[in-house]
Amino acid sequence: MPDAELIGKKDSIRNALRKLRQTQPARLARVRGEAAQRRLMDAPCWREARSVALYAAFRGEIATDMLLEQAWQSGRTVFLPRVRPGEPGRMEFVPCAGREQLRPGAFGLPEPLPSLPGFGPEAAANKGFAPDVLIMPGVAFDRRGARLGSGGGYYDRFLGAGPACQRVGFCFSFQIVETLPVETWDQRVHALCTEEEFLCL
Repeated sequence: MPDAELIGKKDSIRNALRKLRQTQPARLARVRGEAAQRRLMDAPCWREARSVALYAAFRGEIATDMLLEQAWQSGRTVFLPRVRPGEPGRMEFVPCAGREQLRPGAFGLPEPLPSLPGFGPEAAANKGFAPDVLIMPGVAFDRRGARLGSGGGYYDRFLGAGPACQRVGFCFSFQIVETLPVETWDQRVHALCTEEEFLCL
């Protein structure tokens, strides 16, 4: 049974950090996003990767447009998440060759076309899905690698299957907090990247 006090703490952090994301000026968000993407592109885990799992930014998340364009232009395999229809809280990663293969999906999120084959948690479990690096959004992170998502559990369920790849939390610097409340199923990241720093954990 989920701990009601812990859930309340998570919701309080989510509300505070979402407000900070939503109220920062659009120009500042763009400048910070570009700086964070350049910092990540300079990191060895990105430079050496031949396959990357990314996300298309949505609702105040830090931008990934530069990362996506560089990954596609350099010929890397790019995986993007797609919600599984009729399976609440579950998603899959789909090889995607360009923006023309995206369309609005669940919750209005940009997702790969339904016709493209994807890899679900079962593929992660048997190592059928193992990108060199996985760039993860989040509402908040802490410096121990804990991550607070939007509350749907999509990444936690997928990563609980154990894909063998480096996980990088990608966010604005103000989204890194001192300590996050965690539950046993919450998945951690191995590194953090913001506009101010790249931190291996």
